[in-house]
Amino acid sequence: MAGTATPLNQIRPLARYGAVLTVGLGICLFVLCASPFVHAGQRYAYPFDAEEDLLTQAELFTSWHSAVVEHANSRNQLYACAQDKSACRGRLRSFNRMLEKADTLSAEEQIELVNYYINRSRYDDDHRRRIENGSGVRIGWQRNHWSSLYTFLIKGGDCEDYASSKYFMLRELGHPAEDLRVVVARSRELGGVHAVLAVKRPDGTVWLLDSDNRIRKRSHRGYGFIYAMNEYFVWDHRDDYLRP
Repeated sequence: MAGTATPLNQIRPLARYGAVLTVGLGICLFVLCASPFVHAGQRYAYPFDAEEDLLTQAELFTSWHSAVVEHANSRNQLYACAQDKSACRGRLRSFNRMLEKADTLSAEEQIELVNYYINRSRYDDDHRRRIENGSGVRIGWQRNHWSSLYTFLIKGGDCEDYASSKYFMLRELGHPAEDLRVVVARSRELGGVHAVLAVKRPDGTVWLLDSDNRIRKRSHRGYGFIYAMNEYFVWDHRDDYLRP
């Protein structure tokens, strides 16, 4: 999986965040808290080309990087079903059929097919841990981990896993990593933290693939973008998100 190299001196220093990278991105920013939605309408399009938002290399966000490694290590299992139907589990058989169909489609049609196919998977929030206050009242959820495509097809997942699985499936279809990002945002519609896949198109527009089958091809109104990642880098959008 080749990606576009970026000089290390263009990546914002980790000293600003320290241990907050894994703890903050992996826990705090995934808490579905009760605070009001902040500046939801400010972002009408995801800032895909905002180089100043580049934070660090993805391997330092360990919970996400482990999913990237797991996906690479499980690719043989993904394709085993094509040679041996007895090796099929969960949705692996339909996955291989989808890949065969996708080979006959344009890039745009592949994106639409992947969005529809992944969204048909079983929703499962077992990848979250309940967070309670001192009185035992739930105040949010903490991410346990991100799913690889193989794990998602076997077990299902929540909205973040839908987004990561679309990322990995489009990578398997040959879409370049530099055109794809799993984006975490606060959703005004849902009133909490949500994840979508951002896909940059050749004309410069960005499509947001949501878990409700919608593809937002132009306006991204209603999202306050927090951070994003692909298999190489992490982007921090919080400065834009909080800017008055």
